[in-house]
Amino acid sequence: MGLPFQRGRRPTTEEEDQEARARKRQRWEAWLVVEKRIEAHWCEVEEFMNRPSYGVPASKWAIVRLYMPRWCDLTRGEHRCAICLEDLEPRDRMRMMPCRHSFHQGCIFEWLQINRLCPICQFALPSDEEQRLLDEKAAKP
Repeated sequence: MGLPFQRGRRPTTEEEDQEARARKRQRWEAWLVVEKRIEAHWCEVEEFMNRPSYGVPASKWAIVRLYMPRWCDLTRGEHRCAICLEDLEPRDRMRMMPCRHSFHQGCIFEWLQINRLCPICQFALPSDEEQRLLDEKAAKP
């Protein structure tokens, strides 16, 4: 049995104790929900990183040939670069992937030098090797 006036504690009623336990339980339950969400997102990240195309750069030819949209071409209502998370402005230099997702030119060029997949939908641009094979196929009569 505890002393009623222990150092660092004030006397509490049973009701206050129950409220404190309920708040502690709610915080714990909220943490469990957050932890499950983090785990689910981490599984998605691991799945994405384990794809054979992840970490393979896009061909330089595919990068420089990306469509340069005008502001009015942004029909999907996307007005934010999914790479840097800054708003796309009418004066910005943009590039549009074949999947129709648009990004700041500098952002998508840097991204595609590391990873050939669209950061939004994972549409794959050809790698240097795939581009070479496509070029050879196109050159054959």
